[in-house]
Amino acid sequence: MPPSAAGAPTPLSCDDRPPAVFAAQCAGCHNLASSDPRFPNLAQFAGTEAQLVERVRQGGQGMPAFDATQISDAALRDVYEALRNRAGVRAPIALGRAKPLFEKADPVTPVSFMRDDGVLITRGAGRVRGRHELEETYAPFGPLYFEDRTYGFVIEDYTPRGESLIRVSYLPVARPEDKTNFRCFKIYGNGNVFSANTGMDSDTALPSLALAGKDAATDYTKQIAAYARVQSHEVTRNARTNAALKDGDMFEFEFGVFIEAAEVAANGRTAYYTDTFRYRIGDGGLTPENSDTSAKMGPTSVAYLGGATTLAWLFVEPELYFSQMALNIQHEHVQRFVEGRRLFHTDFATGAHSESGNPALMEQANKAGPMLVTTSCESCHASNGGGQTLAGMLDQKSSIVFKLYGANEPRGSQLQLQEGTARLLDSEEKSVTLADGTVVKLSRPRFEVRPNSGATPVYSARIARRLVGLGLLEAIDEQSILAQADPNDCDNDGISGRPHVVMDPSGAGMRFGRFGWRAEKVSVEHQVADALAADIGVQSRVIPGPNGEVELNDADLDRVSAYMRLLGVPPRRDAEDAMVAKGETLFHTVGCANCHVPSVTTGETHPYVELRGQQIHPYTDLLLHNLGPDLADAGEEARDGMGEEPATASEWRTAPLWGVGLSNQVQGYVALLHDGRAKSVLEAALWHGGEATQVRERLTQLPREDREALIRFVESL
Repeated sequence: MPPSAAGAPTPLSCDDRPPAVFAAQCAGCHNLASSDPRFPNLAQFAGTEAQLVERVRQGGQGMPAFDATQISDAALRDVYEALRNRAGVRAPIALGRAKPLFEKADPVTPVSFMRDDGVLITRGAGRVRGRHELEETYAPFGPLYFEDRTYGFVIEDYTPRGESLIRVSYLPVARPEDKTNFRCFKIYGNGNVFSANTGMDSDTALPSLALAGKDAATDYTKQIAAYARVQSHEVTRNARTNAALKDGDMFEFEFGVFIEAAEVAANGRTAYYTDTFRYRIGDGGLTPENSDTSAKMGPTSVAYLGGATTLAWLFVEPELYFSQMALNIQHEHVQRFVEGRRLFHTDFATGAHSESGNPALMEQANKAGPMLVTTSCESCHASNGGGQTLAGMLDQKSSIVFKLYGANEPRGSQLQLQEGTARLLDSEEKSVTLADGTVVKLSRPRFEVRPNSGATPVYSARIARRLVGLGLLEAIDEQSILAQADPNDCDNDGISGRPHVVMDPSGAGMRFGRFGWRAEKVSVEHQVADALAADIGVQSRVIPGPNGEVELNDADLDRVSAYMRLLGVPPRRDAEDAMVAKGETLFHTVGCANCHVPSVTTGETHPYVELRGQQIHPYTDLLLHNLGPDLADAGEEARDGMGEEPATASEWRTAPLWGVGLSNQVQGYVALLHDGRAKSVLEAALWHGGEATQVRERLTQLPREDREALIRFVESL
């Protein structure tokens, strides 16, 4: 670990730091720096040790029960002593020279809130679908998806006032025909059939978004989004049971999208389907959970990896799991999302869209290069998945890049196709024998990198990363990140971890890095701008050309960033399976959770309301950890980041694990670690060294059944 620099963040001292089990099991809800208002504030806990133990063992109020295999009595005693001390639980942690990414919360209309007249409001948005959710062409983005094919909606739930009434208002971007179809209350066990199937009333009043104690959002177009027409429908009975509406009822609904022909492009359909939206009456907010057990289309809350952004299960088209918009996407962002997706799939050399049926975006043509490794975002991130290691020569179809280091190279500059060659030479093989006699063969690729200059560079191979959940990681506040750091290894578990403080290229100063293999990017916008410049040769305001050239305007940069921020997170699979549950316990006891921290609650300052205050399960601490020589780049020059303490050759950001178990379904292969060498979760774990040495050794000593359970758990994420 490099020595601390002046102005570096100040982590909790060893005296102030609660034990590691607090970070692994508790800190997702009970933040060390500031309490989430939805959960008990442990800084105010005044009970006895016995009362704390009883509360943890029993669970309740949203907290699961923890048995002694998950948190021992001795660990709870340590937690209790830390709470008695309370230093660091309530006090803000010094960030040093680092500035918060989002200084304060901009006023926005919430996703769900109680209106000043006692009506529960939920806002939502969506895009057109080719068919129903249980059928093919539901998940893809059809031709011209970015033109006049998004909409917003507002649910007004009157049941908190004691009335059996729900009003749903539909606000499409393109003018719909007079009678938009509205279906609600599914008939369980009968596919996509609904109990009620009717038309919506046209040109009805815009629903009021008057939030109690704040100014009413009277100008919807200015404060939320433009719309072509307001249509609405009122529901007064549960059509499935013919009973009055009551708390807890699952209210499913769909719109039938019938667009006036004059409003759409010549090659586009005028009739579409939508999502089946699910709303539990009285709760507020949408849910992916499904009460129709025969359909099995929705996960229960234990599987919500991405909080309210979590998707429903995709049984028909699972290869598109990484490509869906967040479940709670809002009207003010949905059109930018689809327009950002169009840019993501645009070839910046020809303007062509990667999917048939979509016209070229000629205003983006001829922007790629002159130095480049590819011409579109999608070419490296097919289906928004990760890349794979090099099989032959580096070319425009590769999803791996090579960062160069040395006296003649700016730190971390990238090898471009015009500047030299890279190819796979061979592989270095080694074997690891596990306690039960199983032999695991590990393979590390060896590359030959030859710049045209003839120099022999120090280099680092980096595959493309999965893109889901980036907005949620961006929304985690700095206090939560720093609370996990333990550079002095206070708990003697061999694991330290530190935030990577780097320069924000926008000129805003130093910030915590969150993205990139070494946490060298401070924001989603930074990640997007860097990839455009380094991979495609397209300059923006954030990373302009050498003479200040800007090719992609701010509006388009914002569109791509919106797309990246609001990709929905897939849910866990088999979360209630006994073997998976056993593996989850082992994930903690072996020590994987010490770096791959399961839970955190996002802050309240992100500009996107969808990402605020979400309890998420990314399985990362976003910190740098020294993972030892087997995962190190050769040479001390291989450092990343322009801060005072650049990441060393063996330091890597903890990779988020959400979506890892879907890699093969989405991408058709598994390629883990920075150079894609690992073809399985077990291989990736066995390459870990450095701070993770003790954890790796505990893994190798597990009985076969336990090891398989742990891997099964990781693959459920």
